[in-house]
Amino acid sequence: MKYLKLLIRNILAGLGYSISNSTHKAKVLCNVFNTTYNRTALVSYIQNVFEDARNQADERHTNRLTTAIIAETLRDLGYNVDVINYSDDIEDRFNTYDIVIGLGKSLDSVLSKRSSSKKPKVIWFGTGCNPLFSNTATIKRVDDFYKKHGKIVLTSSRYIKEDWVLQHEFADWIILHGSTFSRSTYRKENISSIHAPVFIKHNITRTDNEWATAKQNFIWFGSNGAIHKGLDLVIDAFTERKDCTLHICGDIENEVDFFKLYSPLIKSSSNIKYHGFVNVESDSFKKILQSCAFVIYPSASEGNSPAVLTCMANGGLVPVVSKNADIDLNGYGILIDELTIESVSSAVQKSQDLSVSELKAQSKLVLKETTRFNSFNYFKEDFKLKLQEAIKTI
Repeated sequence: MKYLKLLIRNILAGLGYSISNSTHKAKVLCNVFNTTYNRTALVSYIQNVFEDARNQADERHTNRLTTAIIAETLRDLGYNVDVINYSDDIEDRFNTYDIVIGLGKSLDSVLSKRSSSKKPKVIWFGTGCNPLFSNTATIKRVDDFYKKHGKIVLTSSRYIKEDWVLQHEFADWIILHGSTFSRSTYRKENISSIHAPVFIKHNITRTDNEWATAKQNFIWFGSNGAIHKGLDLVIDAFTERKDCTLHICGDIENEVDFFKLYSPLIKSSSNIKYHGFVNVESDSFKKILQSCAFVIYPSASEGNSPAVLTCMANGGLVPVVSKNADIDLNGYGILIDELTIESVSSAVQKSQDLSVSELKAQSKLVLKETTRFNSFNYFKEDFKLKLQEAIKTI
């Protein structure tokens, strides 16, 4: 258990989060923009973005810049902005705010303490499927893995142990970082969807000959949660398809139990290339994208998967995904029907049945859509509209 807690802490740290110790005293950063408005909002998310400007520029995860945009939008709408870390409790100051927005412990605290007819209003910024759904889905994948390998590997799931359930069930409004599937896991009212923003660093073109070669190359690109994100299914499927090559980009060595089971298979498979962690901005990542035509992701639960979108927006890669990956396939892509090896293999075969001209046409649509809707500039404009809608309605 001690090892599990340490692993979870390290995983969250890599994503820009932290877990508070029991002796930790919550700190609120007050009026981070030094404004003098009559209204005040509390943002509960990644506090260190406002403690050191370098953290806002840290592109290891999109949540840093997202936090900054949420706060800046509130300021532009006439609110003084306080910021708290998502794992901290606002305690007895909650009723000094007009709005509490973001995610985490403070939202649950406000909802449990306030009178339903009084402020503050609570807006939850959801970043994926309903956690109640996601936990069930990820445990199902752990169970599937156990039945195949005889080992429970919870550390390669995305189980949310500390889920503050009130925030997504009783918030006055939800702004959901997600698409059609993730939205279907929530209530039907007082919810608006917003496209996931990703960093767009590369612009790739290919000749017809390069497309013909790229057609046989796939990338799995992800962070923690190899089983949750279906990497085991993908590896198993590609060991049976020597005509196609799989590129794995993600530091799965940190998931010790999973890597111990799958590293021998990876090393013995000439068509599976393990790259480890790859910086999105690097030439190495660009070269891998250049060599691939598809991004493959049979995930159990996502919110408009930023990992998939990063490959789509930076390389024009065509998605081969489960519906749970929450990528709306608008005239492009291949659906993985079920989270099984057989379904992954079937989807890979469908990808190989595409002609080069069909593949190029789909890639063009992918780039057109993602570069428009998944940039941070679009996110900033859209978030303002969605936040104004929420404030006006609740």
